[in-house]
Amino acid sequence: MPKPLALRTSPILGLLGLLAVGCSRPRVSSPPAPPTSSASFPVTLTDAQDQSVTLPRKPARIVSIAPTVTEMLFAIGAGKQVVGVTEQCDYPAEVKALPRVGQWWQPSAERIVGAKPDLVVAQRGNTLETVMALRKSGLKVFTIAPRTIEEIYTTLQQLGRLTGNAEGAGRVISTMRGRMKVIGAKIAAVPESKRPTAFIIVQVSPVWTAGAGTFQDEAIRAAGARNLGASVQDFREFSLEKLVAADPDFLLVTTMRGTPDQMKRDVLASPALSRLTAVRQRRLLLLNADEIDRPGPRLVNAIETMARGFHPGRFEEAGRRGG
Repeated sequence: MPKPLALRTSPILGLLGLLAVGCSRPRVSSPPAPPTSSASFPVTLTDAQDQSVTLPRKPARIVSIAPTVTEMLFAIGAGKQVVGVTEQCDYPAEVKALPRVGQWWQPSAERIVGAKPDLVVAQRGNTLETVMALRKSGLKVFTIAPRTIEEIYTTLQQLGRLTGNAEGAGRVISTMRGRMKVIGAKIAAVPESKRPTAFIIVQVSPVWTAGAGTFQDEAIRAAGARNLGASVQDFREFSLEKLVAADPDFLLVTTMRGTPDQMKRDVLASPALSRLTAVRQRRLLLLNADEIDRPGPRLVNAIETMARGFHPGRFEEAGRRGG
């Protein structure tokens, strides 16, 4: 694991070490059946650390210690119950007015306890020490760790049950599934052998990518392309020579810390990357970092952006037909 570089380094890389130890791999199982009422309590669910969490009643005070968690809570209708978030929680706009409990990779246990939450929701990326300390203080802590699109749906459903917003979670999941179905239908006729190749850069120097086993890899495939980075597992440094030899049809770049234009300049300034056909022919797709790096509801936005870039003709034809 390299240390994050000072120049245009994705925040995700600085947290990869924490991701490895923050939570265990999420339990992969069928989504639990929704309760007959969104206010059905008590609720007992098993979290990503295989810990059983029981809430006797609907939580009135929730602290989120991860940006993805915050997005999910507001999306399902639990925003009014949130009383604390991290410095990195920036979506939706209403979050800006909420009290801060520190950095998401190192939140303040004192501030969290001081918020008197009925529930703390953590994510893969929060350190194990942080989660254990909060549990020892007597707080109810539920951790999430979605690594696939289906696990995002399951996580939303779990949070819906825990917060008394099962119906809201169901609506978000239904909307996401509907949008994914539309995207899939538009590219379904493109055979695998005819789908373009793509490579996502999550750090420019050295080149790091999202490989097999990441939701970014699944997102690229769902958008109708073949991820050349899938030859490595998880988030890994990728050989520049191997990338140049593979010469992907599209290069995917996130906005990360800089502006889209700055990230484009970083890529163009690299002598090796500037040799890629995708760069020379300006087949660079700039993706909103939060949409592609957070496993939440807005991931569908990134998938749609990629699909339109990979297969513009199919989306234009559907638009002309009113589809």
